[in-house]
Amino acid sequence: MDAFKLHQQVISNYKSYLQSFINIRDQRIKEYINSEALVNNIIPEPLIQFNPSFQKGESFQDLIAEKIIHPELPRALGSYNLYRHQVEAIRLGVQDKGFVVTSGTGSGKSLTFLATIFNDLFKQGEVKKKGVKAILVYPMNALINSQYEEIKKYADNYGAEFPITFGQYTGQEGGDVRNRIKEEQPDIILTNYMMLELIMTRQSEKWMRESMQQNLKYVVYDELHTYRGRQGADVSLLNRRIQTLCENDLIFIGTSATMASHGTPLEKKEKVAEVASQIFGKEINASDVINEYLEPCTLGKVVNAFSLAQAIKNGIDINWDEEQFINNELANWIELNVALKDNYGTLERGKPLNINQIVELIYKETSLDKEQIKSVLIDLLKWAERINEKNRLAKTRKSFLPFRFHQFISQTGSISVTLEPRATRHIESTDEIFVKKDGIEKKLFPVLFSRYSGYDFICVELNIEKGLLEPLSPSNKEAKNKKQEEIDKKNPSWEDFKYGYIVLDEGEEFWNVDFTDLVPSEWLNKSGTDFLPYYKMVMPTPIYFNSEGRFSFDAIYPIKGYFMPKKLRIDPTASIVYEDSRTDDFTKLSRLGSEGRSTATSILSYVIIESLMQQGGKVQDQKLLSFTDNRQDASLQAGHFNDFYTTIRLLFDLNFMTIKNQEETIIEIQLKFHEYFIQNTLILKRI
Repeated sequence: MDAFKLHQQVISNYKSYLQSFINIRDQRIKEYINSEALVNNIIPEPLIQFNPSFQKGESFQDLIAEKIIHPELPRALGSYNLYRHQVEAIRLGVQDKGFVVTSGTGSGKSLTFLATIFNDLFKQGEVKKKGVKAILVYPMNALINSQYEEIKKYADNYGAEFPITFGQYTGQEGGDVRNRIKEEQPDIILTNYMMLELIMTRQSEKWMRESMQQNLKYVVYDELHTYRGRQGADVSLLNRRIQTLCENDLIFIGTSATMASHGTPLEKKEKVAEVASQIFGKEINASDVINEYLEPCTLGKVVNAFSLAQAIKNGIDINWDEEQFINNELANWIELNVALKDNYGTLERGKPLNINQIVELIYKETSLDKEQIKSVLIDLLKWAERINEKNRLAKTRKSFLPFRFHQFISQTGSISVTLEPRATRHIESTDEIFVKKDGIEKKLFPVLFSRYSGYDFICVELNIEKGLLEPLSPSNKEAKNKKQEEIDKKNPSWEDFKYGYIVLDEGEEFWNVDFTDLVPSEWLNKSGTDFLPYYKMVMPTPIYFNSEGRFSFDAIYPIKGYFMPKKLRIDPTASIVYEDSRTDDFTKLSRLGSEGRSTATSILSYVIIESLMQQGGKVQDQKLLSFTDNRQDASLQAGHFNDFYTTIRLLFDLNFMTIKNQEETIIEIQLKFHEYFIQNTLILKRI
């Protein structure tokens, strides 16, 4: 798979989606939204993070020979060389010492505590008592499910007589599963911290508290960095209550890829130890904190500027072999200057950078053309990707500068303008309320757009006392005008209607419309010639102002517009009247950032799957994992994916008789279906 091609396709499609779902009349605002500046702010260049190589350590067989671990352990966990940090952690664990592993993703952190716990349970052998001896705590149930499947694999490796029992207890299990766990009282329980809190308080879990009291020895926290702030305090107190309950002196273990990022290696360990001690309620020393040990995957040679420039000039053939990669000057330079960094004699991970930042570093060394540098750099990464995929299929456990894209996508936010004519006003995508223009600080006012006409509505608050217009945030739920029943209908005042919108009057034809012809008759006086006092206030009222925000309802300032209070009762730009005062303004006016998270995620997901298929990957590899922290978003995404599946099935059924007579491959048929669905999905979202 070409990661760069996939990324380009995803971003291109998502940009089209962003630029299509909102109706904007003002050409300058439309051009600003479509500009690279705004798009790059919403979709910045992806960061490239290299996964370095870990130093190798002893194997399980070596540790058995040293009589460090039980001989049965490799039967479950497998026989292979461990990483150095894994060995260091296991050596602490088997001595009944707590520890914290802070190695990166994919470094086998879980193996360190599973090996520790399994080793203890294997040693107990037939004298092992029934009861909960280890609790593994995860921040998400998805991680629990994943770890449970890993333990099942270890059980399968061992065979039918696997002596260790385990179970999930998250609160989502059915009654039969909970009853089975209560009956079996497995050695290892996988749960989340909220469920662990309930276990310590609910009457229905009394059996587990009694089991923990007599048997519990290990408490493990995966992703330890997530327990901070109020949640960290909750977990800290929970751990102290568990220790008070239990007869054993508990052993606490933690794992995290991101605990400390500043200071010397020792200073980082000391900081992690301090935090872990607070959370666990047990003293963790710096010597109990295990960092990752890294090594170069290339020769690790220092490359001077001349050799680096020559490597760029020579270019790269992505079909070169592994040996050539190890010796390549550009690969060596990237590893020692980007992927890794030296911190007081210790190799650590380098800071993730985007392509242009890496190009800039090489440019400073070589003064070569930046486009040439970028092209060769991308070829290098594609070369690494091809070699790593080859090694993955061959199961060699070797990798060379493996990397990941981190693409951050923010919501499109809001558009704000200064109080000036459309042709000259300043346009900005920001939540700030001031901008410096020509050395003068001017107020910025958020803008909404009519869903029907696309004209811009400037959000303002009337400061009647000072005669000033103040910016009004569209999301400010406190900015409410008085309800109709709370207003003196015969003598309403602008204080009752101070929150609202201004639409500029620049000679548009719709300002010549007689609004009395549009509204319900009950809004008018008995003769039908004018509005009743209350409804007169909710109709467009001429307002005059200057660029500083000073305003009057008399024609004394240079810029003219019409003021309409919230909740909007009329859209003069589209000649629409809203009779129901309860209708929310966001059904009438649109924000720039009105795309939903679930819809955006679905669009991205469809494009990723489509690209994977177009690149000819194996069907079993065309997978996407998506996480969300909101149930409503999850249900909407599930609905979108079900619609996708149903649409594909329907299209296939309707077209099968036609297609089967054509000389088309299945992949061509699938591509047609995907293309049809993506296009029609985007059209639906635009509507």
